[in-house]
Parts: sequence; structure tokens; C-alpha cells
Amino acid sequence: MANRILIVDDQPGIRLLLEEILKTEGYEIVSAKTGREACDFVEEQDMDLIIMDYNLPVMHGKEVLLYLEEMHFGSPVIIITGASKESIEKEADFPFVTDIIAKPFDIHKLKEMVNGTLVHSRS
Repeated sequence: MANRILIVDDQPGIRLLLEEILKTEGYEIVSAKTGREACDFVEEQDMDLIIMDYNLPVMHGKEVLLYLEEMHFGSPVIIITGASKESIEKEADFPFVTDIIAKPFDIHKLKEMVNGTLVHSRS
């Protein structure tokens, strides 16, 4: 069975780009445009990885991370952000946040990050 990845970003272009690229890698993709939608998906389905923008409408990325912590979420989270990586690292200090990548990002690096994260999380 393919790994299930949740992509959370309020920008449709980024969501679609990530969906298409990761589908070609063989992953099952689910998408959300708000933090609240992301939490709803996590309540309903198991996710192997979340790729999440930090500045989200309805429910901010930090609120989503706090919610995941309360739910004892065990899968990794990669944060993508337009803010500085250093500022997010201070706020997003959760054990399941494995990487933070700044926008605009190199799609090849992101694919390597996703593949490496999923291989590491299975071991």
C-alpha cells in the first residue's frame, strides 16, 4: 500500500504542484487548504506524512501542531514556509517536525526530503 501524504497549503498552485509531483512518486495524496481541514483529515484517516504550510487560514500552523501533539500524532511533519526558517524553528519545536523548508523551495530537494523522511520513519 502506498504511503498517504497530507498536503496542507492555502495556495492552490502549491497544493496542485505538490500533489502532481508526489503522485508520480507513487504516494497517495490528500489535500487541505486550511489548518482546520487538516485536523479533520487527521481525525478521520491515518497519515504517513504531513507537508504543511505554516501560515494557514482558519487555524494557524502552530495551532495545528499543538493539536497534533494532543492527538499523540506519530507521523512526521515537514513545514513549508515563506517566513525565515529560524523563526519557525523556535515556534515549531515538536518532535514530529522533521524538517522546515523555505518557500520558494527546490522541488527535487523536497522529493528527496519526503522520500528520506518516509524511509526513516519506517525504520
